[in-house]
This record gives sequence, C-alpha cells and structure tokens, in this order.
Amino acid sequence: MLAAPVGAWASVDCIARSGPARPQLVELYTSEGCSSCPPADRWLSRLPASAGLVRLAFHVDYWDDLGWPDRYADPRYAQRQSIQAARDGHATVYTPEVVVDGREWRRWSSGLPARAAAPAPIALALSIRSGDRLELALVSADGASLPAADVHFAVTEYGLSSAVRAGENRGKRLAHDHVVRAYAGPLPLDDARAAIELPTGLDRQRATVVAYAQARGGGEILQVVQQSLATCGSH
Repeated sequence: MLAAPVGAWASVDCIARSGPARPQLVELYTSEGCSSCPPADRWLSRLPASAGLVRLAFHVDYWDDLGWPDRYADPRYAQRQSIQAARDGHATVYTPEVVVDGREWRRWSSGLPARAAAPAPIALALSIRSGDRLELALVSADGASLPAADVHFAVTEYGLSSAVRAGENRGKRLAHDHVVRAYAGPLPLDDARAAIELPTGLDRQRATVVAYAQARGGGEILQVVQQSLATCGSH
C-alpha cells in the first residue's frame, strides 16, 4: 500500500466531481480482534447507500496482540484514530468508534446526526488513472482558491469476510463492507496527488476510491468525492 507523489499525466480513466452539497462522511474504527465490533460492522453495512453518505471502515492494529492478526489492519489507521482522539479531547482510543464529519459520534446505534444544510464550502474533482497502481489527483473543480486543508485518499472494498480462529471472536465468520484496503494522506490540498499500490486480491468490481478534504486544526470535513473502480477503466 505504497503512497508517493506523482507528476501530471496526459490522460485519466475517469473524473468524479463533487456536488453542491457535501456528503456525510462516516468513519468506523474497528477490529476483527474486538468482540464488540461485529455489531458496529453490521450497522455500517446496513446504512442506506446514497450520494449523500460515504462510509469508511478503518481496521486498527492494536488488537492484534491478543492472538488474531487482522489482515485489514494498518498502524496508520490507529495513528489517525489517535489524532482524532486528541482533537476530541480524549487521552485514549477505543473500538468500535464512529466518527461523523470529523467528530466522534457515540450515539451511532440510534442513527446519524442531521446533515449540514449549507452548501459545501469548496468544489473538487477527483481524477483517476487506473493501472497496476492508481494515480490520483484532487483539484479545485471551479478554479476557486482552496483553503488550508489536508486530503486523504482511500480505496475501499465491500463483500469481504474472515473466519476468525483466535482472539475474542474465535470461531466466528465476520463480514465486512467499506473496508479501507489502501490509503494515502494527509496531503496538502493545493497539491493533492498520489500513487497507490493496490493490495493483492483486491476485487476492482467491489472497490471504490474515496477522497476527502479535511480542514487543518479543527478537523471539519470540507468536501468528499467518491468513484467506483468498477466503472473506471484500467490499462
């Protein structure tokens, strides 16, 4: 899951543009080694699919030492969660944790908070060149000046499952959707380009590229764009 800066390229396979409203970004921090996580995984999977909702399941690695290494876990996701905890004024992290639009949301089992009614503060366009690796760029869609913000790129996959043989979920088969399989960030919004190596076995027909801009400091989600790889050509 290597991420590195890339230069401009002559052509792209697809371009996704943001709409007038900002989608609601839901992040779930979870682990196959956590016995209280499967209900949250199911909740995330059952959220209605719509243009106004984008879902990310970050599998953290700090449960791995209990005997079951989560194959979807990445220490960068735990690091991102730690940054989120500090922003929310917490000294520790936990799973399952749900973050909505850059803020911890503990009442997730009762539903999501109301979406912001105001128009999105920025318009963005996501360019994808799809080959052995993804070359991604996020730029202003209307030529307007961009605020001080960081960009995060994620490649998600749905329809995954694991037969867990150790740890707190031993003997269970766990199903996962919207799992972050590859990731790059944070990158400055004024030069948001990356090359992402895709993990072995990724099913492009079940994969989506998500790009989002997050304000520095306060962590407000400014804009979110997503594009299915199933409808984006490859070389």
